[in-house]
Amino acid sequence: MSSELIETIKPVLKAADSLRNVGNILRACEKLRGDLNRNAFVLETHVSKLDRTLSKLNDLHGLILKARGLQQELLKEASLAQERFKNSIAAELADFLRPHDLEITGNFPELKCGILTLIFSFGKGGIVKVYYGPRISLLKKVPVEAKKIGEAVLSILKELNDPPLDDEEFIKQIYMSYLSALTREGKRDEDEQPSAVPIVGVMQEMAFLKQKRSFRTDPTREHFTSYGRVKFSYDLARLKTRRLGDRELRLGVASMQQTKSEKTSLWVPKLLQGNGTHYASVVFV
Repeated sequence: MSSELIETIKPVLKAADSLRNVGNILRACEKLRGDLNRNAFVLETHVSKLDRTLSKLNDLHGLILKARGLQQELLKEASLAQERFKNSIAAELADFLRPHDLEITGNFPELKCGILTLIFSFGKGGIVKVYYGPRISLLKKVPVEAKKIGEAVLSILKELNDPPLDDEEFIKQIYMSYLSALTREGKRDEDEQPSAVPIVGVMQEMAFLKQKRSFRTDPTREHFTSYGRVKFSYDLARLKTRRLGDRELRLGVASMQQTKSEKTSLWVPKLLQGNGTHYASVVFV
C-alpha cells in the first residue's frame, strides 16, 4: 500500500490547491458583483478562470473514493501496530518484574501488579498512571516505557514495605491512636461496651505518633515525617496480629455511602489477592 499512498498524495494536494483557488475566484466575483455595470467584463474573465480551475477537479470524486479506501487500510495497519506495541510493552514489563517475583495480569488499558493498578493511555506521548488499589490513590505518572514503568512499580513497593513492620509496636500505636480519637470524640473506652471511632480519626492520630521529637519541639515542615492514608492502609494490611493483651482490633466495614468519601472510609487491601475492603471505624474489644 506504500506506493499507492505516495501516488495518491500528489493529486490530492493539487486538488486542494485547485479548491483553494476556486474559493479565491468566487470571493473576487462576489466583490465584482457589487458594481456590475463597471465590472462586467472583468467578471467575465473571472468566470472563465473559474471554469478552467473547476475542470481540474473533474476527478475529485474518484480521489475521495481512493482516499476512503486508503483510510480503511491505514486504520487496519495502525490497529495491528498498536496491538504489537501493547504486546511488546506487556512482555517487556513482565520480563522486567519477574526476577522480583512480581506478576502482571489484566488487559489493556488496565493491567495489575499485586495491589497496584496500571492505567495506560496511548494518546500523544503516552502515559501510565500507577494507582494504589483499584484506582484508590494515584501514586505516579510515567511514560509508556517498560523499564520506567517497572522502576516506578519497584520504587512504590519499596517505599510501602520499608521499614519492615513491627507488629507489636504497630498494634500499640493503633491502640494509643484509638484512645486519643476516643477522647477527641468525647467517648470512653468501656470494657463492657467499647466505642468505635472513625478510622480516619485514628489515622490522623497515628500520623502524629509517627513524628520525631524534633517535630514535637518545633513543628515545622522541615521536621515533619510524612505518614499518609496509603501507608497507613498498607501497614494495616501487613499487620499479622490483631490482639493487644486481652483486647482485639476490629475494623468496621464502611457503608456504600461512606465509601464515596475519603473523609469517612479507608480502603485496606488483601496483599496476596490485590483486592480489598473499605473500612469506616476502629474499635478494640
